Amino acid sequence: MDELLVITKSFTTVYFFLIFCGILFWTLRGKNKEKLEEYRNIPFQEE
Repeated sequence: MDELLVITKSFTTVYFFLIFCGILFWTLRGKNKEKLEEYRNIPFQEE
């Protein structure tokens, strides 16, 4: 039972790391640059 817990924790860590890398790749690719430039300036826009 303890081995299953260790394997599950390891798998979960790797899973979330891959999710993080996917989000990082998605945000840094050139296709989203214009949209992210608009989002970056949202706090400075006045209503």
